Amino acid sequence: MTDSPDDLPEDFLEHIRGLERYYLENTDPIEQSGFYGGAERWTRERIVVLGAVEGDGDFMDAACANGYLLACLVEWAGERGVALTPYGLDIGPRLIELARTRLPQYADHFWVGNSWTWRPPREFRYLYTLHDCVPESLLGEYARRLLERYVAKGGRLIIGAYGTRQSPARDVSAALSECGFVVVGSAASGDPPATRIAWVDR
Repeated sequence: MTDSPDDLPEDFLEHIRGLERYYLENTDPIEQSGFYGGAERWTRERIVVLGAVEGDGDFMDAACANGYLLACLVEWAGERGVALTPYGLDIGPRLIELARTRLPQYADHFWVGNSWTWRPPREFRYLYTLHDCVPESLLGEYARRLLERYVAKGGRLIIGAYGTRQSPARDVSAALSECGFVVVGSAASGDPPATRIAWVDR
């Protein structure tokens, strides 16, 4: 059984807080999202997230940075005839301000918080997050918290991992299975995989 600390280790929190400063050194929205492969690769390696989306619904990104990925997912889903309503959470307040500016009609759908401890005011059909929002040893407990706190009954938790051409993305499907979850689907992009996602239903 994994220990469940009240909060994440301070050195880890400092690391994820520091991402805001690093991202905001750039003005390009893709680079502000922590991606440096250009627009074509961005689309190819991020649109894979929609592999877990089966219909209309509220889509919460619990590591949304500047909201650019959410905006793209809404647009890409719309091209497929699927309507997603975006919601976002990030630990960086300046990033959340950018997200609110990017999607002004949904400004009240964005919050500042740490997804490990934050409790949302409502539940969502889709919840997307990254495996490295918590230390590796806490992935199982993180997934359980998200399912209980964020995901509506009948909804879906989607966990992603990003890598590079030199360092493939973590196999989140295998990691979740090792934590005791029934993984109902997975998808990847790249060879070796630069993006992997896996999803669990509530």
